[in-house]
Amino acid sequence: MAKLSRAGRSQVARFPADSWNVSSVADVQDVERRAGAVRTCVAVLAAVAAVAAGAGVAAVALLLFTLGGAGALWIGAGRFSGSERLHQLGICAWVFDALALSGFAALLQGQGIASAGALLVLVPLEGGLRYGLRGTAAGSAGVAVAALLTGGGPIYTLVCIAAAAAGGVTVAEASQRWRARVEAEVVRSRRLVEIDQLKDRFLAVTSHEIRGPLTAVITGIDTIWRRSARLSEDQRTQLLEMVSGQAHQMARLVEDLMITSYLQAGDLQLKPEWTELRTVVTQALDSAASKRRSHRLEVFIEPIRAEIDASRLDQVVRNLVENAYKYTPEMTSVSVGVKRVRQGVLLEISDEGPGIPDDKRGALFDAFSRIEQTTTGQEGVGLGLFVVSQVVAAMGGHIDLASSSHGTTFTISIPCSAETSSHDPADLELDARAQAQGPAKPSSPTHN
Repeated sequence: MAKLSRAGRSQVARFPADSWNVSSVADVQDVERRAGAVRTCVAVLAAVAAVAAGAGVAAVALLLFTLGGAGALWIGAGRFSGSERLHQLGICAWVFDALALSGFAALLQGQGIASAGALLVLVPLEGGLRYGLRGTAAGSAGVAVAALLTGGGPIYTLVCIAAAAAGGVTVAEASQRWRARVEAEVVRSRRLVEIDQLKDRFLAVTSHEIRGPLTAVITGIDTIWRRSARLSEDQRTQLLEMVSGQAHQMARLVEDLMITSYLQAGDLQLKPEWTELRTVVTQALDSAASKRRSHRLEVFIEPIRAEIDASRLDQVVRNLVENAYKYTPEMTSVSVGVKRVRQGVLLEISDEGPGIPDDKRGALFDAFSRIEQTTTGQEGVGLGLFVVSQVVAAMGGHIDLASSSHGTTFTISIPCSAETSSHDPADLELDARAQAQGPAKPSSPTHN
């Protein structure tokens, strides 16, 4: 049984503690190349200073070593495409920079240039840029070791550590703020793209789905108005029932679209009140009856009062039952069960359909997503399960899905305050038999 809980929000791809911790492989590669250019410039300037101070051969050798390493890192940044490889490359680049800078600092100090230790400050600065405060701490420790190895005294070492730590912390905090802004902008950009795509799909799908019921309503009303004298009472009743059913279908579609809009904006407001679950579920089944053909409906509802948003629960049950009617063959059973559990209430909607393919389950709760053509043809906007998942998540619940070639079961756990009501338990059997007799007439759903 797979547990599904939808948050409905996209995330920025991140690399675990990788170089510079930006939001994509291309960004990491670009930053590593820029770091390589800075590495080369610093090495050339340090080598020129060392040659001018009289360390000609050693300075040239160290410069060639640094340029060779910089070239290798440059090539690696272009060839590696995995986040783990780039993470390893970033560590290698940082360690290489620390060794090269320590070498140039030692070389210049050997020529009597005491201020050469300032080069070591670049190590915690780079660590702060790459890994934040952790990089600053590690770089500062490295500076202390390098200062001691190059023959610096305690005061010199303390000055180097203090300068390195202060600069590293400043850079680390600035880089973290920069990364936060970059990632927020990436999230915003992707969100705008998703909204734009959702808008296009919304216009394409809803224009088709609304036009059908609207045409039926207009045709039915025109027929009654223009040919009223020629219609028998039974014909007039059938037309009115058809118009009512189509109008209710449009109302449910508009309600799903409104809920989707609230969810997208994060403005869904729940209004929990104490209510009889038997009444809410029965009302939802009546609303879904227009999708029922010759299905056998089995209903088992414990007498429960719960503090819950009745209109949202109605929507969850209705959408799941309508989905079962649409995707299961005629003469099969659809069962609805509601019972009280320790944490709240448990709803279970089962059918005897062909099941949900494994490759379709990932997009099962996406907006405007349909598994396949329904048993009655291509119908529906594809918002039913999306609304169910988002409403259940807003209630703090979760959905368990069990599906095979013998049928599908949605089990919904909703945490809430619940108690046994005063309903006669004998009503359970009567309710099940009444629902099994045949499809009910469509009725107008009631919403709080």
